[in-house]
Amino acid sequence: MDNNNINVDNIKKELKDLSAALGSYKTESWNQFPAIDLYMDQVITYLERLLNIFGDTSDSGKTITSSMVNNYVKEGYLKRPVNKKYDRVHLISLYIMSMLKPILPIPLIARSLGNFSNEDEYRNFYSELTSLQDQAFNSVSQKLLTLIENISEEDYENSLRLFALQLSSEANAHRIAAEKIMSLLNENEASNKNDKGKSK
Repeated sequence: MDNNNINVDNIKKELKDLSAALGSYKTESWNQFPAIDLYMDQVITYLERLLNIFGDTSDSGKTITSSMVNNYVKEGYLKRPVNKKYDRVHLISLYIMSMLKPILPIPLIARSLGNFSNEDEYRNFYSELTSLQDQAFNSVSQKLLTLIENISEEDYENSLRLFALQLSSEANAHRIAAEKIMSLLNENEASNKNDKGKSK
């Protein structure tokens, strides 16, 4: 077995492992989040475990840090904790923001999460979001398996590079559309609030 075959085998194994991780990943359900309020260090430890699959998305090498949480509160993106404790809604909001921040600006995400008049509305929205996230992971998992099964060992490097760039291009196109949609919705909401204020 030459070096190329060893490299191909290693890469295939890594991609199979990733495919299995994505295919089996289930986004945390509403009721799985702690019903008791947590202090900051508990929040970070808990969310870091849940967000592990999303990788490092900050200069600090952490998906979420206490500084990020404090900034979200300071900017009004997250409601203030009570007695330095964070409840289930805090945790779920932080979970969503951390998942989506590589794709969308935090202000856009936060505004979308602030549009619910009660917890039941938020719970229903979150249930739909988790279903979409799980479907997206499963779709990529299946694409990876198909690639692994059909890749040519003579041209595996080029095939993998093109596949990675395809995924990146699709993600970029999705990001542009998602950001525009969210911006339009937020602008429309702001306009409606102004109109209501003027009519009073």
